Amino acid sequence: MSQYKNIFVNSEVSKIVLKSIIENKKINFKKLGILGIKKKILLLKKKYYIKKNKNSEINYKYEIFWRMVEEKYNKKVNIVKRSQKQKEKNYNIIYSDFANVVGYLPSLLTLLIFDDQIKKLIKYENFFKDLKILGDFDNISSEQKISFINKIQKGKISIITPLCPDYEHVYIGLGLYKYTFNKLNDGLGLIGKRLIKIINKIHKVLNDYKIPFEHITYYGDFEAYSKEICKRVGSTEKEFISKLKLSSKLIKKSVKEINFAGLLVEELSNKKKWNSLCRKNKKIIQTKLNSDNNFKKLIFDILSSRMDLYKSWYPNLNKKKYINLLIKQGAEYTSMGDLFSEKIKNPVVFGLDHPKMGVFYNINVNIPVLYGKPKYV
Repeated sequence: MSQYKNIFVNSEVSKIVLKSIIENKKINFKKLGILGIKKKILLLKKKYYIKKNKNSEINYKYEIFWRMVEEKYNKKVNIVKRSQKQKEKNYNIIYSDFANVVGYLPSLLTLLIFDDQIKKLIKYENFFKDLKILGDFDNISSEQKISFINKIQKGKISIITPLCPDYEHVYIGLGLYKYTFNKLNDGLGLIGKRLIKIINKIHKVLNDYKIPFEHITYYGDFEAYSKEICKRVGSTEKEFISKLKLSSKLIKKSVKEINFAGLLVEELSNKKKWNSLCRKNKKIIQTKLNSDNNFKKLIFDILSSRMDLYKSWYPNLNKKKYINLLIKQGAEYTSMGDLFSEKIKNPVVFGLDHPKMGVFYNINVNIPVLYGKPKYV
């Protein structure tokens, strides 16, 4: 996965690269960790010298680059001369409006290299604002925004909302719930109830911006394959799946806006293939965990955020077993991502469970994953 998938080049690297271009010095792309955008930087350098040869007067160091930004985005950058009494002309460049769109104050090199992606974010800025407010969505990263925009530009999107089984849960106040996992019911489930409350608002935003879509929901029937879970809720695999089928019928009956409701493995795979896919993805995640320190930190961060849930679910495990549980569940999310990408046209995941788990959908594929704010602890 490219480190520039998040359209980000830090300010220090930006300064080094642009200074090297101005002084016509060699750029060590590998050392700076920017091999992935080498071609774009070399093209930028070529354009810089074409413009420099046409401009005899330059008022400040990065003026040509900022003129290029103005041309790319068809907007004026606010340039304010500093008041210090120095021989050298000093200016402040004010461009904080870009931060509102991208989610951070981008470096000059970021604006120059990733202009196509940033212009997409600018175009759909109000859409994402409305989606976040009306749909009560969690923070949407620039990476996921661009991934979503790329999907809607292909045509009709297939929104998929995975639903958890109707595990027993209790209200604890402040709009939050807690799973007890004492039994399995055949109702909508906590995530299903949450979807019903916000689905019309989400669909309204999509319709307002004339984005064609269908909405699909799948209950996680693969959880019935776990002997531990069945024992925890006092159910057999057959009983478990029978209850999920009732849940599926109920949500389709309750929400006419849902185009299809079913069981995930039953509709997209089978038990044997699913278990094989999960085993393969578990190995992939374990290998990544052992070889990638950043991914390792991410895994421990996710684990920390899910410990209360895990202790309610499996109260007697040690830390190593909780890590194994997270890897197992992560492999299930990865397998869902694989199936969505393979079986469903133009898929987009709208999740309502735990936002931090969204990273696992894209271990092997690239599909947009947007999350509503969680309402359980």
